[in-house]
Amino acid sequence: MTLRRHRIIVLLLTVGVVGFGIVIGVKGQMARQRRYQAAQMSPLTNDAVRLVSFKNAYVGDAANDYNLSTQLPLGDVPHTIAIDPTQRSLEIHYQQSMGTLGIQTMESSLVYNATANFALIGNLNSLTFVFPGTSFHTTRVQLQSWYGGVPTLSSRSSWNREVQQKLSHPRYVRGVFAKLFDRTALARALNPSL
Repeated sequence: MTLRRHRIIVLLLTVGVVGFGIVIGVKGQMARQRRYQAAQMSPLTNDAVRLVSFKNAYVGDAANDYNLSTQLPLGDVPHTIAIDPTQRSLEIHYQQSMGTLGIQTMESSLVYNATANFALIGNLNSLTFVFPGTSFHTTRVQLQSWYGGVPTLSSRSSWNREVQQKLSHPRYVRGVFAKLFDRTALARALNPSL
């Protein structure tokens, strides 16, 4: 009887230890996943390789275009999209005011998102980010004039070097933002009393 009782105790202890290990492993994996998702909302840490799956030669695939917008910075802000395939334009309508984000964050996010959209949607001509009270419009031609072409997502290292690393420098961000968008519209959006 004692031997049987010891075996049951060892078995229960083993099941408990294995179960505890599984719970800890799952919780760790969930925490890593949350950190990874949070990192996707920054232009400096967005995983560009993951974006390649949204590459499309043509604007107009609403599901693809929307899903791309959710994988970019500001993708966690509730939004809708509007596509005009004849004009080859895309509008992203955000339902939240920009006032809660800092100017550096907004500028770098909009620059990164515009660059990614033009890099991944082959025939996209114009892109507009619409927020309550303001909007930011840019074109492929404006982006090409800044970069000397449209950066490609051919490799993580080239995208990181050509796009992401540069966005950590405020002076660079201000320059590219001014080339692509109206900087005074951003100032008004962040401070409506202007």
